[in-house]
Amino acid sequence: MNKPELSTLMTVKEVAEYLKTSTQTVRRWARNNHLLHIRVGKGYRIVRDSLPKIPPQQQNFDNTERKDKP
Repeated sequence: MNKPELSTLMTVKEVAEYLKTSTQTVRRWARNNHLLHIRVGKGYRIVRDSLPKIPPQQQNFDNTERKDKP
């Protein structure tokens, strides 16, 4: 397996800012393998080429339905 070059890795915060979403969402996408990533300690580094090419508002990465709290 080829390892990504360090210059192509982004932090969760950088990805969140780039995609205009929250860091929690980026972590969830990485955890659910929607983004190619490596683990660094307890954190993630996201491979830049795995970022979506279309705006995240037009994507549905989440496979789970939200349940309203009573």
